[in-house]
Amino acid sequence: MFTIEKPKEIHLKSWKEIINESASSNSFQFEEVNFNLFWSNIFQDDYFAFAAKNADKFMGIVVAKINETYFEKNILLDVLYVLPDFRKIGVARSLMNKLEEIAKDQKLDLIINGVEKSNLLAQKLFKNYTVVNRTRYFKKA
Repeated sequence: MFTIEKPKEIHLKSWKEIINESASSNSFQFEEVNFNLFWSNIFQDDYFAFAAKNADKFMGIVVAKINETYFEKNILLDVLYVLPDFRKIGVARSLMNKLEEIAKDQKLDLIINGVEKSNLLAQKLFKNYTVVNRTRYFKKA
């Protein structure tokens, strides 16, 4: 059994460990400066951040942000990561249920920006979502 709770300053070390593990599993480096920015952002009003915990052991985290432009407002998933020892027991589903509840309460769409084709667990988790294809452009340096 586990609980879903908001981040607290006393959990900084645990959140940092999970973010670092998430970054290393995704083949990019999450630098100290970026973590500090991440940590300060998740306490802002337009962010939603939650951790799944079993006693004092962190199992996974989810972070989403309200994305508002002049023509739309939605909640955009930023980070969803479950530690390998706690996968396939409903942690990710519980974290996503929390975000879905917030999106429903605020009458906003919940958007998942992208899932790697090789991430079969995430593909299964998001099977009930509608796939919307958008073309992304990046300017070459």
